[in-house]
Amino acid sequence: MKLTKEALEMLPAWVGINSRTAAFFGWLMEEGASPWEHGDASIVKAAQGNCFYLYSGQRNGGVLEIGKGLEFAGMFHRLHCGLYDVKEPLRKILGIGEELYFPEKADALKEAARMADRESVWLIHREWDDILLESGCEKSHLIPQISRSEIRRYAEKYYHAGKPEKEICFQPKIPAENYFSDRCYLLFLTKKDWVAERIARQWLIKNAALVSRQRIRCGCIRNEYREIQKAEEKKHKTGR
Repeated sequence: MKLTKEALEMLPAWVGINSRTAAFFGWLMEEGASPWEHGDASIVKAAQGNCFYLYSGQRNGGVLEIGKGLEFAGMFHRLHCGLYDVKEPLRKILGIGEELYFPEKADALKEAARMADRESVWLIHREWDDILLESGCEKSHLIPQISRSEIRRYAEKYYHAGKPEKEICFQPKIPAENYFSDRCYLLFLTKKDWVAERIARQWLIKNAALVSRQRIRCGCIRNEYREIQKAEEKKHKTGR
């Protein structure tokens, strides 16, 4: 595939590294499943949704089979032309040095976790009643067992530490790795917001009782914090 300078400027940096990467990109964009060959190495692509799984192996005159002489070498996203999880054999075949970084599943997982945490806060504020209903939790499991003295202790701790009231809130930390299957990873590369929302919703439904108890607990501490704040302000005004 002959790519113009203008075309290369619109594509990811790896495509224009050398003539080999340009030819490899052209093969990826072609229909058909014939292997791409360079020297005695072969690359096979296997479609999965909007992606190609890439496998590398040595040509030996036999039939190339995944798992028998063909090893996973990376992944290509057909919509935005990105390479992911690139292994050393593919770098070597294409002549791409280590200075060019390719995203990996671990990177996507970190991003998905951050997005799911943010999405969970939005869902708690906007759809909490629906989530509680879907969870099927008994009311007795939704209320925390917390004493007034414990509430007071935490409120004083926040106040004397100079923490603002807005910091007294439940911030979910979702273990996104429990939901981030290979299929979920592929979907995330195309539909990040949708996947993050699904992860957040599933976790909230499963942990609705825990979230409810933590929200009530934080609400009680905030109320006590305000009382302490009012008392201190009154004390300063009267000069005591």
